[in-house]
Amino acid sequence: MSSYFQLRMSYIPNAICILRIILVIPIIDFLWDKQYENALGLIAIAGISDFLDGFLAKKNNWRSKLGAALDPAADKILLVSLFVVLYLMDLIPFWLMATVLMRDIMILFGLSLYYYFIEKPRPDPTFISKLNTFLQIFFVLFVIASQIFNPNLDLLVQFTGALVFLTSILSGLDYWISWSIKAKKIITARTA
Repeated sequence: MSSYFQLRMSYIPNAICILRIILVIPIIDFLWDKQYENALGLIAIAGISDFLDGFLAKKNNWRSKLGAALDPAADKILLVSLFVVLYLMDLIPFWLMATVLMRDIMILFGLSLYYYFIEKPRPDPTFISKLNTFLQIFFVLFVIASQIFNPNLDLLVQFTGALVFLTSILSGLDYWISWSIKAKKIITARTA
């Protein structure tokens, strides 16, 4: 395979990420129109694309700085959009949407401070953060599915929502504590 072709192929994971971001628009549109089946179908496609871009990047060594930023950004854009829209549609409570948003805002703020005052942070998602993202995804799916399959999923939605609330707080605190410890070590080493 020619190096030119290999270079062109290496852009595929980033293109898939960009398409995932673009999918947010019709997903939100379907939700507003209460076309829940279509919204779930596109969310499934977005989920498959998330797996696919990561698989291709790792398998073919097509990793890039742009991809490292685009992939989590695409996930956040989709999830935050879904939480806001589901709240505006009165399908989830304000306090849960606000907790999820505040966690992400606090993490971005902390990252910015760390980058400005300490060093460029390495994107190392913690176990609790990965668990939180996993729970957010399933919570959103359960909320939308409950609109299709009737309220028999209400208990599952409430339970998953409580777990999202708890892990959002814990993962936000976990990031702040771990960055604070790292920052203190770096500052101590610089002044020694």
